[in-house]
Amino acid sequence: MKYKSILVSALVGGLLLTGCAKKEETAVAHSDAQSMKTVSVGSDLTFPPYEYLQDGVPSGVSVAIMEKIAEVDGTYKPEWVDTRWSNLIPGLKGEKFDILFSSMYITKERLEQIDMIPYYKTDISLLVRKDADLAPKGPEDLCGRVVGAMKGTAFAAQVQEISTDRCVAQGKKAITIREFETSPQTTQALLARAVDIQYDDAAVMTAAVNNLPDKVKITSTEQFFPTVGGIGIRKGDTATYKMIEEGLNKLKASGDFEKILNSYGLQAPTEADIAAVMNK
Repeated sequence: MKYKSILVSALVGGLLLTGCAKKEETAVAHSDAQSMKTVSVGSDLTFPPYEYLQDGVPSGVSVAIMEKIAEVDGTYKPEWVDTRWSNLIPGLKGEKFDILFSSMYITKERLEQIDMIPYYKTDISLLVRKDADLAPKGPEDLCGRVVGAMKGTAFAAQVQEISTDRCVAQGKKAITIREFETSPQTTQALLARAVDIQYDDAAVMTAAVNNLPDKVKITSTEQFFPTVGGIGIRKGDTATYKMIEEGLNKLKASGDFEKILNSYGLQAPTEADIAAVMNK
């Protein structure tokens, strides 16, 4: 009977020790999560499939890549800050964000204001209503049309360039450009017949067709402005630049980066693609 009591006591003691150990492990894990630093990420979360809110949760290819970069590093967690496009670069320069991760095309003008780390390649697609008679294939087919584009983006500037160089210069009618705050608002304008054509990123237009298959279609087949998108870092912030660059390189080495891009129908830029935009 005495031995039985000793055995029971030992078992109970062991269970208590195990329970305490598990509690301590949980407490340590919780403490680690609490002590992990936060990196604020500015993004216009209205731009599927790159970055958008799904049931209030940041989602999309940019989000997946950023979250994975942070996971690989293990010392910080991203905090997404949803803001409109025109606020992104001013917000980064004003230290409202640590990083810009918002499918931002790399241009000479932007490189003069911020540093950028290239990560994907894309082009333009043209979206029209499913019942529309017109089927624009390339840049010249925009002449004389009302074209919708996102305000403050490279898209509006590109349409203006097409209008000047390929329409007016060749004796054709100019393009009427109407700008909207977000890509979904531009699509709504298209559906409301406020514009004839939506000019936007190819992957974004594919997502629009997937969401509205009975209402819109892509008709473009020609090349427009193949370009490279990048992650924005404040000039002089070498620590953050190095942190993101190293994380991205680890992701590429593991194969996870390519898997994420492929799952969204995107591709990584070649060295030649990167040199073309970074050395302007």
